[in-house]
Amino acid sequence: MRTPHFLVVACAAVVLVACKDGTTASPLPRTGKAALAATSNHHVVGSGHVAIGLTDDLREFTFHSVESPDGSVSGSYKVERTDTGIYFTVDVTCMTVVGDTGWVAGIISGTNATNVRVGTVSYFWAVDNGEGGNAPADVVSTARINDRPESANEFCTQRPRILPPNLVQFGNVQIR
Repeated sequence: MRTPHFLVVACAAVVLVACKDGTTASPLPRTGKAALAATSNHHVVGSGHVAIGLTDDLREFTFHSVESPDGSVSGSYKVERTDTGIYFTVDVTCMTVVGDTGWVAGIISGTNATNVRVGTVSYFWAVDNGEGGNAPADVVSTARINDRPESANEFCTQRPRILPPNLVQFGNVQIR
């Protein structure tokens, strides 16, 4: 059965009217990077390992923080010592992105460590040094824990780099 010519023209006209403001319409839901770009102003995401301390104990980290078009921030992060299984998780409350660097802070929401206090603030900064074999390693700072409530916004606003930097091993950081 042939599609009537006027039906094809009518469908094309609907698409043209829907896109006349210069945006593109897609009937398929966006996923992955496309969804993140469409729904946020900035994002700081990553995972990997860093060596910490005099004995180079490995810490495994995973983080995702997204700024919505209205300026609100959501996300979480987890840091775990791979040798002991001790971890803490954080609900992100603020973030700032300047160039290739992101500052992320939030409230500690869970832990199995006796020295980490749920309800206190944690924060870190990270640097995205690009992609590919010739790019320098990305950097993630040591995460601060057990800080006072107002320190989260101070950290995101003042953007200090006082926390020690660590080269990312076996991982990647993406900051946009």
